[in-house]
Amino acid sequence: MKTKILFVISLLFAVTVLSAQEAKYGIKSAIIKKDVVAMGQKVECTWYMDDYGKKESTELTMKTGGVAGVEKHIRTIADGSSAINIDLDMKTAMKMKLPEKPINYLQLTPEIVEKYKIKETGEEDIAGKPCKKYGLEITQMGQTVQMSVWVWKGLVLKSETSSNGMVVMVETAKMIDETSAVATDKFTIPDGIKLPE
Repeated sequence: MKTKILFVISLLFAVTVLSAQEAKYGIKSAIIKKDVVAMGQKVECTWYMDDYGKKESTELTMKTGGVAGVEKHIRTIADGSSAINIDLDMKTAMKMKLPEKPINYLQLTPEIVEKYKIKETGEEDIAGKPCKKYGLEITQMGQTVQMSVWVWKGLVLKSETSSNGMVVMVETAKMIDETSAVATDKFTIPDGIKLPE
């Protein structure tokens, strides 16, 4: 069950956040720490972004196995139209094709707006940054989810994902570091981990 939650979280992050090879943010680099609650499970997330979004990865930390459980660490690296999921504890990696191309909020074309039924629904500050709030729908693997996203300079600082009228995931930025250099190893598969052919 916990592994399924991690997979769902990774997939949603990949679709809403990660999309390498394309400059799509209004700042050059950032390290963003987020709190995530997915299906009642708390997850810590650090999002690394460099070169205006051409390089991106997220690292998730969550406890598995209840109160005395162990911490699980997952890194997801954007790789164009796919994402590489790395289990940093088990030293395994797998590549998954993204079901949808992530949305570039700095370049919302009429086609994208229509496809995802995007509507601007207000403004709100998240982690001290003035965000535009949008409502949209994303269909993945036959399942349609409704999302609210809070966007600053193209970056999603908060999102709420609902399915069948129930909120299944909320992610909220709690710290945004625009000044520290992002370590280049955050965008690579660690030594000793092989990606299956």
